[in-house]
Amino acid sequence: MVCIQLLGFTFYAAAWYLLIRAAGYRLPFLTCQGITFASIFASYTMPSGVFLEAARCILGSKETGMRLGESTATVILHRILYIIGFLASTAIAMLALTLSGNVTLSAILELTFLPVVAIAGLVVLLYLSLDPKRLQPLLDRVLRFAQPLVKLIQKEADMTGKADQFLNEYHLSFRKILSSKTNVAASFVASIGDWACSVLILWFVLLSLGASVSLWVVMITMAIGKMIQMTPIAVPGMLGIYETAITAALSIFSIPVAIAASAALLSRIVTAWLDLPITGIAAYHYGYKLLGQRGLSFHSTNPS
Repeated sequence: MVCIQLLGFTFYAAAWYLLIRAAGYRLPFLTCQGITFASIFASYTMPSGVFLEAARCILGSKETGMRLGESTATVILHRILYIIGFLASTAIAMLALTLSGNVTLSAILELTFLPVVAIAGLVVLLYLSLDPKRLQPLLDRVLRFAQPLVKLIQKEADMTGKADQFLNEYHLSFRKILSSKTNVAASFVASIGDWACSVLILWFVLLSLGASVSLWVVMITMAIGKMIQMTPIAVPGMLGIYETAITAALSIFSIPVAIAASAALLSRIVTAWLDLPITGIAAYHYGYKLLGQRGLSFHSTNPS
């Protein structure tokens, strides 16, 4: 399972790497992998998964020379492709279970709520990505609110006109990436590979516990778990919430609660013991690098 987890990391980084290339920038793959590790660590230690994406936007911008709007476009499109991938596989899994008669109508109704919400969110995200100017009034207010905080770090910072600049960079980069159909298709395949690795880890854990579970069931269960993980709840790494969602989803398919809970906990342990050391080292590297740059900047502007 360690090998599957490492393969999943590789697919995750590759999917983003291909979109960065489609945006017209070059980044060594190992650097891209390091940034993804650091961002994963941020999601474990910060009170929302939003910090995972924010870390990638900022570090990706610094390492490639991309403007922040361009970097954000690569991260958002990566997330969109991942969501499309697991929603499509979930739909196939539900259809397969329905045709085989292995799932009741009541179970299908219970399971369709979250995918419907995810699809609605995906449609809104795509709409705003293709017409981001609609967000300008909101972003202007956010930047005005944040300006005093930004000035604590950089006294000369001026947020005037930044919202329009950011959204224009984002819009142009998003459309440029979409025009590179080969890279987008390859990124989608890599996202499917990342998703498949997550499914296989949970499936192997269930099999090791002696549970005879259909792969279709595991796919639907993982989809629910991933959708819960994407919810912006202020809990680092969604610890406890993710495991509860996996346990509840498996119990819908008549998996005993004891086995379902054990599988959820064991799959988290299997991934976390590998995630934290590797991602922690990457986070330390980039944190030290950024602080070092800030320290050099401070000394150069304040000679003693």
